[in-house]
Amino acid sequence: MPPQPPQAGQATHPPRLVIANAKGGVGKTTISANLVGALADRGLDVLAADADPQGNLTEALGHLDAYEAEPPTLFDVLLDIEARDDVATILCEGAEADLIPSSIDMLGSTLELSAAHFLGQLHNGDVVDDSDAVEAATWALESMTQLVTPATVGSDDHGYGLLDDAIARIDTSYDVVIVDAPPGHNPMFKNALYAAPNLIVPATAEASSKGAVDRLFDEIAAFETETGRGIDEVAAVTNRIRMSTNAADEMTSFLAEVFDDVPVYEIPERVALSYAYDAGESIFAHKPEADVTETFGQLGDHVIEAFDLEVTA
Repeated sequence: MPPQPPQAGQATHPPRLVIANAKGGVGKTTISANLVGALADRGLDVLAADADPQGNLTEALGHLDAYEAEPPTLFDVLLDIEARDDVATILCEGAEADLIPSSIDMLGSTLELSAAHFLGQLHNGDVVDDSDAVEAATWALESMTQLVTPATVGSDDHGYGLLDDAIARIDTSYDVVIVDAPPGHNPMFKNALYAAPNLIVPATAEASSKGAVDRLFDEIAAFETETGRGIDEVAAVTNRIRMSTNAADEMTSFLAEVFDDVPVYEIPERVALSYAYDAGESIFAHKPEADVTETFGQLGDHVIEAFDLEVTA
């Protein structure tokens, strides 16, 4: 169902949206960067978070140098509870949005993120009730990792709340948060979903995207069962449409059928989007007269309406 605006009196954290798919190469970063641009173009203060260890959104928003920065990085912020407040120090300010950048260190984070998951289950779940076994498993997990301890996880019984906690320390200064997720089936993907439970699904106009969308929903269903965190669909985007081919038409029809309660947007393939990426800015900053700004603007307007955001521009 479409997301509902927060009720009066709830926490003042802004809505968070995640751009996610079960596979890579579907244009997640293109959608993320240009949704950021659309919202900024409409006068909103946007916080972007690059949850993909490959760092594509970090590059797309013009902060490639931050990807190879010295510690503290996102790796430290997520995995060392003593460094969690350092999220404010790694923040990259930008003309269109501020960014929590990814880091090259995140490419080696799978073990630590998996350890956080297991520690959450050991200390806060009901998987093991033998205190000696918990102590021995905790010692083994801490020995295998660089930074992770039970304190890293806090009270989560699943260990996927690390990014959520980091974002919560700074997001009250913003109107909306956009998270670019890595492809699915890994702990960082689940951290992204937990931190931003409002979903925009990108897909390319080809037959293989159908299977990826099916796998995404399987992943989300398992995630919701495991964490109790509901994920709301906001929109879908058919990306990189070259021409009206059977595959493109079939994919658009498939998404319209699957996402029958939310809009499906169609983004044609445009070289201007690649040039904007290379320039480290959205299409709204790089070439506002490009035809794709209209569609990205419609997506931005839908987000504004869905979450009852106040536009100042």
